[in-house]
Amino acid sequence: MHSRRPFNGILLRKPIAFALVGALGYLMLASGTIALTSDGRDHATVWPADAIILALLLNSGRRHWPLLLTAGWLGNLAANGLTREWTIGIILYGAINMGQVLLAAWSLRRSGDTRNLLSDVRAVGRFVIWAGLFAPLMGAAVGSLVASVNYNVPIGPSFIRWFASNSLGLLVCTPFLNAVFDGSYRRCFAAKSLWERGETFALMAIHAAVTIFVFGQNHLPILFLSFSSLLLLSFRIGRLGTYAGVMLVAIIGAVSALQHFGPMALINEGAAFQAIFFQAYLATLLVTTLPVAAIVASRAEALGNLAAREETLRLIMAHSPDVILSFDNDGVCRWADGPVREYLGLGPEELFGNPAAAIALRTGEELLVASGRPTDERGAEKAIEFSPILQPSLTLEASFRDLTRDGMIVGRVVTLRDATARKAREQAITIQVETDDLTGVKNRAGFRRHVRAALADTSRPCSVAIVDVDHFKIINDRYGHQVGDAVLMEIAQRLTAGIRQSDIVGRIGGDEFAILFQCDLETAKLACERIAYSISQRPIFSDDTLLVLTSISCGVAGYMPGMSRDQLFEAADTALYQVKRDGRNGVRAAG
Repeated sequence: MHSRRPFNGILLRKPIAFALVGALGYLMLASGTIALTSDGRDHATVWPADAIILALLLNSGRRHWPLLLTAGWLGNLAANGLTREWTIGIILYGAINMGQVLLAAWSLRRSGDTRNLLSDVRAVGRFVIWAGLFAPLMGAAVGSLVASVNYNVPIGPSFIRWFASNSLGLLVCTPFLNAVFDGSYRRCFAAKSLWERGETFALMAIHAAVTIFVFGQNHLPILFLSFSSLLLLSFRIGRLGTYAGVMLVAIIGAVSALQHFGPMALINEGAAFQAIFFQAYLATLLVTTLPVAAIVASRAEALGNLAAREETLRLIMAHSPDVILSFDNDGVCRWADGPVREYLGLGPEELFGNPAAAIALRTGEELLVASGRPTDERGAEKAIEFSPILQPSLTLEASFRDLTRDGMIVGRVVTLRDATARKAREQAITIQVETDDLTGVKNRAGFRRHVRAALADTSRPCSVAIVDVDHFKIINDRYGHQVGDAVLMEIAQRLTAGIRQSDIVGRIGGDEFAILFQCDLETAKLACERIAYSISQRPIFSDDTLLVLTSISCGVAGYMPGMSRDQLFEAADTALYQVKRDGRNGVRAAG
């Protein structure tokens, strides 16, 4: 993706002012380097002036590039006119320099985002290739020919000197100037605390002192010391510290070399060789520290992003209705976040670092199941529902999924959701669907579901009673459906009043009821006899003008191992038929 970032939002509003900055900056840097490092005929030892224009190009929209390139060319022309013998050929120097700057800027903008030239190792590679190799090679090829024509200097040495000076100037100065122009130094300084600012200034002062010590004496070849202080800047400050540190070494080293003092003076091969050696030293400094700075910056950025993501996750979890628990492969809790105490009655600190078995003793065995053995299908999510021991009024849904790495299960994540409201709605719907509208007891479908559940539970006995209201058709025909409905409702109430809370009453037909007893046959028979007696002894309906008496017939059957539901109902129905045949108003157990 190509960068379209403007120069800090300013260059688009004041392009002429910044073109003047580029022209004047180019003039001063170019004039100084020509005067100090060239005899007026050959190329300067270091050429930092192009870096000003390159940094401005990278921080501006392309429609402003012609203006900035023109400004750079005028600055180059003025500098060469002031410091060299005036010839028509110096007009070409500016064109060549602007050509290589344009190539570098265009290539860098195409190859990646230029907001941070050295944001990572790959960005360092792109910058070195385009600004340190291809662009200077192009300029050196044309520039050496112009120098040969203008000043009759050998092409080979001229080519090497041009390439080395331009490459070094772009590599050393562009990152620093780019950071200055785009406001990186200003933002970095503003974001630091007072202590961090003090540390930055102290580290820069140490680096400057070490560099001055290295280049301020000509007895010991201790150039390596600047590496150590520069690496310290890279690790503590990052890219911006590296840019400024390299600039310090370049400036202090250049001043020392121009005065023919410092460790370079120990080289007895002449000024030209000393200049080449200094260029090689700066290049080595760059090649060594820039990747380190890029790696440090990448890690710092990654850590910053990770911290930001963790803070975002923490905020999300703080406002999330879900609890997330993470267990390693040994079943030890390694993460607990969300409304943990509200759901489980335990704080996150009481879960973290504890095995699932210990946690389950205080929350419920279901959590041990959720955090324990791997699922049958790796990666598949499963769910169970449970009520925590310390929060029995809640119903939690625990969904769990295995964590895998390289195909191996390394743990499990458990998500707890409050399913209390949903469970209540489901139960309300179930009750509504399974309830008889008239009497309020279970309807046929609801009663049969409870029977299935009771038969599946082999831990306790069960029995079924089928109840008929005696002569109900006569009551309904003689007194009307309104009285008939009242009779059915009263029958249902008396049946319900005569059983335990664990037993179930259902209306399975017009005037036919059934009772599911969680007890043996004899106990169920006695309960039915009490109910039948209470119904026969008191009016089932009465008002100011009417008194209705009735009774019930009841057949009871106990569940035997191997018996199906239909067989159980058939046995109770057979017993009921016997009661009706014997005159009704009675209870009979299936024999």
